[in-house]
Amino acid sequence: MAAIATKNIVPISRARARLTELADDVSKTGHEKIFTKNGESYVALITADQLDDYRRFREAEHLSMLKALVEAAEDIDAGRVHAWDKFRPRLARLRAKAKRIAGA
Repeated sequence: MAAIATKNIVPISRARARLTELADDVSKTGHEKIFTKNGESYVALITADQLDDYRRFREAEHLSMLKALVEAAEDIDAGRVHAWDKFRPRLARLRAKAKRIAGA
């Protein structure tokens, strides 16, 4: 994810007077604006398409977690379980593999 440019960080007190201009810029460029309050990130201005993408991503993420929980419950019911001391080395290998994949 790219860093947010300084020009896209706007104190909310200034954003009020420039909201239409800021919204037009976000709409044209797709670059979100971060509004600050008392020097801290407060809210973001994004396009409606970006919001839809975010919502679809969150829904897919939730569905993926639910699917994993259902599969885990099915594994438990079927007796496909491992004792922690036997599973720990496998978990370490899986974590190492995930780190390699993430770094690739």
